[in-house]
Amino acid sequence: MFNSFRDYPIHPDELIILEEVLDRALRERNLSIGSEEADQLARKIIELYQAGIRDPEKIWEMVRTV
Repeated sequence: MFNSFRDYPIHPDELIILEEVLDRALRERNLSIGSEEADQLARKIIELYQAGIRDPEKIWEMVRTV
């Protein structure tokens, strides 16, 4: 049985939204996708999504301060 959002898989359409947030953050910070900073941002974006934050703008605002 599912106990939290972390137990649910991320569907392809949701992944596209999260990738858009990541791409936006990478452009703003002038980072490449293979960098350690990009990896940390991606992890944070997924963590926020799995914590129940579904609004891409809210996720964007939260990762801007990371």
